[in-house]
Amino acid sequence: MGEVIRKVNRAGRFIGWYIRYVDSDGKRKAKATRAATAAEARRILIELEAQAGRRQLGVPERPQPMKGTDLIARWLDEAQPRTSDRKAWALKQRYGVARALPFIDRIIDQQDAGRIVRKLADEMAAGSLRLTVTKLKAAWNWAVAEGIVIDNPWSKQQLPAADRRIEYLSRCEVSDLLVAADADREVVGIAVRLAIFAGLRVSEVYGLRWRSVDLDRGVLTIRNGYGSSPTKNRRERVIPIADQLCDALLAWRQRCPSRDFVCPSTTGVATTIRPDIRRLYRRARLSVPRSPWHVLRHTFASHFLMSGGSLITLQRLLGHSTVAVTQIYSHLSDDHVASEVKKLRF
Repeated sequence: MGEVIRKVNRAGRFIGWYIRYVDSDGKRKAKATRAATAAEARRILIELEAQAGRRQLGVPERPQPMKGTDLIARWLDEAQPRTSDRKAWALKQRYGVARALPFIDRIIDQQDAGRIVRKLADEMAAGSLRLTVTKLKAAWNWAVAEGIVIDNPWSKQQLPAADRRIEYLSRCEVSDLLVAADADREVVGIAVRLAIFAGLRVSEVYGLRWRSVDLDRGVLTIRNGYGSSPTKNRRERVIPIADQLCDALLAWRQRCPSRDFVCPSTTGVATTIRPDIRRLYRRARLSVPRSPWHVLRHTFASHFLMSGGSLITLQRLLGHSTVAVTQIYSHLSDDHVASEVKKLRF
């Protein structure tokens, strides 16, 4: 017989309902639930015992069809992440699948998944597409393990190879984009400047807090990404603030609606700014690249090297785990040197 257990911590505070039961193979299992009451936990226990009984009798499970968006919602709500910060985990996963959500608001089979991957490939950089599909695979793998769906339509999808060419903006294009940014909401202009003048990842802009901005010393300390999740390589780094960025941050701090986040929404919490950036490209009469935020980060890296900066220093500024990652920019400095040599006249 299964049982419902009321779990408390060492201080005696209630932390949740757990259940113990015997699965279809006769093995004793213990599982945490998200039940709010003992009655709800018992209902979960009864359903698990019923599933085990059906499997012992050889009764096939027939999961009900489910829309992709509903499956994602259940995954974010019910899956047990390895990290203790569940809120930060859910925020990161939700952001990872955000671009796919408009296309999966229906039951997804393998053909649908293939069409969606091809559609996203026209709009996203290969690396971003790979990340999105990886998150979708994880969600469907969880659903298969939980008996919610029969198979994973994303598991056999062929993804395009990464395009190693680096897109970046010229100085004139940067100027045009900043003019468009200044005509938009001020928070968007700050976000664009943080990418162009400091090379921040979009997640780092979301997670940047005023306590990490030292305008007196002229440095940003990058500690985390979304919410309280760590940076991509889990390392803290310090970035000098360019004069133009310092002036913009100094003025923005006086008007910012939040004393916590540097780029907040109107309610003072972190905001999604990517759609605004796409609009800025169009306002500046620039073609919108597949990965508009990364082009801003590439712009910082490219102009840093072409101004004489070293790859090792750039690695530290961008927060790359190894210099091999930063090496993708090396041809830019070589091309720039060749261009300057060709201009020589005596």
